Amino acid sequence: MELVQYHRAPGRSLIIVTILYTTALTVSTSIQNTLIQKSTCDPLIPFGECPIGEYEGRRRVDSNTTYLQYSISFVVALLGGAWSDSHGRRRKPLIFLPIIGQILTDGLYLVNHFWYWPSTFNTIFTSVIPGLYVGRNMFWVGVMSYVSENSKFECRTFKHGIIIVTYTFSLLIGWGLVEILKSGMHHFYHYLLFIVPILFNLFAILIGHLYVEDNSDTYNKDYMWFRPNFVFKSFIDLLENKCKGFPIVLAALIICQSVIVARIGSEYEIVMHYLRTSFIWYNDDYIYFSVIKMLAIIFGTMFSVFVLSYSMKISDLAIGISTCIIYIIAAVLYVISNQFWQIFIITMIYFCNGSAVAITISLASKMVENDHLGRFYSVQTCMNSILTFGIIMAYKTITCDNDMYSTKFGHFCLIILMYVILTMPILFVYMTLYSKCKYFCKRDATITLRRRQQSIMPLPN
Repeated sequence: MELVQYHRAPGRSLIIVTILYTTALTVSTSIQNTLIQKSTCDPLIPFGECPIGEYEGRRRVDSNTTYLQYSISFVVALLGGAWSDSHGRRRKPLIFLPIIGQILTDGLYLVNHFWYWPSTFNTIFTSVIPGLYVGRNMFWVGVMSYVSENSKFECRTFKHGIIIVTYTFSLLIGWGLVEILKSGMHHFYHYLLFIVPILFNLFAILIGHLYVEDNSDTYNKDYMWFRPNFVFKSFIDLLENKCKGFPIVLAALIICQSVIVARIGSEYEIVMHYLRTSFIWYNDDYIYFSVIKMLAIIFGTMFSVFVLSYSMKISDLAIGISTCIIYIIAAVLYVISNQFWQIFIITMIYFCNGSAVAITISLASKMVENDHLGRFYSVQTCMNSILTFGIIMAYKTITCDNDMYSTKFGHFCLIILMYVILTMPILFVYMTLYSKCKYFCKRDATITLRRRQQSIMPLPN
């Protein structure tokens, strides 16, 4: 059997597919938010005020559909990871499913402008369908599983960094494309912009089908993977290992990565909203800072994985410890600095975000066998989403009747909580692994090849 060239960076075709899908998703999400805002605050009365009753009703409907979408996507993501592992590590369907689903959703939004349908059907195509194809989380499971199993053990951090940089850069492309398209089109025709993400996703499917190599293996077609007891056992197998303490170490790394991603995902609600109000940023000012923020994530990730990890061969744990220390120092300096320096310090925090995600993902994935990567990433993305959603909802609930967190003192307390208190346990885990448990993150470099050869054996009934 011809073996994959593991020393190369992720295939250009996979990077192109990631750029096309992420850009299309960014454009589609922006257009959906614009149309929802316009329909919610339609100027039915003079001066364009939003009818309070209509606004409150839509807020409740959006809240319910969000819970519905999260519930469906949680189950589908877990089943998708289990299915992929039990079917010869088939990763391409996990990559294509969210792309096809996004095309369907955008097409329904486009049709909805010409043909109005009841609210029940509207809930189906805005929550049920997106929940079934999961969206970027399912795409992330497929891409990261594909990259991890087709990489040498020592190059995995480097390849994860490339994907994170590609994803972040694609967000910038999507935002820029939205502004260009909106500036050249009257708001009445914004629904036509859904054609753009549809075309991007069609090209993504075409390129992925033709040029992304299918590295899946043969599998036992009689294996009843969908039975609840088999699904449950397959996830329990993630924590099984001959090494003592393996389940604790893997669970600790998964929790650390979820905390980091949830912190990044909730930064807009908790941190950026206050900064925008405190610094009196208008739309253009906030756009400029958002671009700087994304560039900081890109350059921070490139520096950590390209220079420190790939070129200088510094261990992931050492980079992770350094990142945590920078988080803590930056948070303390932010609290005691004036507004002028706070901009630079908050940028330094974003400089570390991409590094922290890439390092933690790499550390955890290196402990997982290739035949378990689909389940591992599905568990990881579900935990990330649940924790992010929970933090945001908890923050909104607490601040609903309490204005303390909108004050300067409350903001500083949140900064210390997010970047000092939450970072200390992560730093403790990294330092413990670095001093006592390095063997968990070390294995024979040829194990990837052996696992590929062993995986073609039939699965047990």
